[in-house]
Amino acid sequence: MKRKKDSFGLRLARRLFLGTKILFKLALLLPIPIFMVAFSYKVDRSGLFQGDLAPRQVVDLLLEGKDVTNFEQMDERQIVRLYTQNLDPDNVPISMGVGSSRVLQVTREVADTDSFFNLGVTGADVRDVMTSYYLCVKEGKIPQVLIWSVDPWVLYGSEAALDSRADSELYNEFLQQVLGIDTGYEEPDQVELWKALADPAYFQGNMEYYFRNRQGALTDDSGQLIPFTEVQGDPCQQSATIKRSDGSVLYDVAFRSHTSDQILSDAIAQSETFNSLHMEGFTELGETECRAFDAFIRYAETQGTRVILLLTPFHPFLYDTLLSRAENYSGFFQVENWIRQYAEDTGTPLYGSYDPLILDGIKESDFYDGVHCTSEALEKFFPGIWQALEEAYKGITPHVLSLKNRTTAAERISW
Repeated sequence: MKRKKDSFGLRLARRLFLGTKILFKLALLLPIPIFMVAFSYKVDRSGLFQGDLAPRQVVDLLLEGKDVTNFEQMDERQIVRLYTQNLDPDNVPISMGVGSSRVLQVTREVADTDSFFNLGVTGADVRDVMTSYYLCVKEGKIPQVLIWSVDPWVLYGSEAALDSRADSELYNEFLQQVLGIDTGYEEPDQVELWKALADPAYFQGNMEYYFRNRQGALTDDSGQLIPFTEVQGDPCQQSATIKRSDGSVLYDVAFRSHTSDQILSDAIAQSETFNSLHMEGFTELGETECRAFDAFIRYAETQGTRVILLLTPFHPFLYDTLLSRAENYSGFFQVENWIRQYAEDTGTPLYGSYDPLILDGIKESDFYDGVHCTSEALEKFFPGIWQALEEAYKGITPHVLSLKNRTTAAERISW
């Protein structure tokens, strides 16, 4: 006897039922790959998504409001990137600082606000300054006030003014995406990078790393101890230079205790190696750099950020030595005059001077060496952001054209 064929509707119903059972079973397994991907993204032992492990440790501590040991070993530029990436959007500091190591003595006390973070990096060139702020914009974590400690080499149009540690790729992105200057920048392909999240081997490696570091001191991907830990005890009594929770730097107690003779000795040595500070052959301002200076400030203003310019002084001996060789550093002496005129013309707040002798109360003891002054020195001429903003609102421009730095080259390049 022949079996009666199933109707089309019955066959369709069976297939739907079978498909539903398969989908249900897959749904039960779905949390496993989701967990693997999320876990690998969070632990990220190779730093593919979250950045290298050591800088992440620094940033985690800073975001917890803790001071961090061993500043000299830090990758400062990675720390700036990770800080802006991981910063809580609801807790963006009102004020931030940018510049080279010469800005790293700007603290919360100097800024006159607890809501401050210093994004300065050692050896910063113009690219570091602009990209540090650009990272804030990209992450939607924009400060209301930007304290820019302007180093003279930012207006020097030469390869000598650039630092090899700067992120040139990010700078090209900034120029092309923001300022509309074609640099040939192309968005990097992220497909292969993201495939790592689905790789079981990467998940296994992250599991091993997580459980190895769950107890005891943290290590990097190669098993080496990460040297960055929370500062214990009095920060002012540390044997190593530390990164404060506000991004500023506190030099070790031995360096801060140098005698006047030791400070002078450093200034003498630095006056003979001044070219190493991106200054070799600096005899005239770069017109392109002057225009970029103006474009950057205008860009920050469009983002709702008020820029305050800070000129931190050099040691009296170093400045006098440069003055005696003014023909070799005429560009250096032109910078301050140009910036003063710019501040006057645009109403941009400006405080300080490269010339220490025209700033009230500045003494040789206010310096750590030839190029770095103390926080106490900064407080003698910078009143903090609130007074600076009030003076700008009232149209008061102290220390702009009323001060004249000692120079033999006072030419002005039109911006």
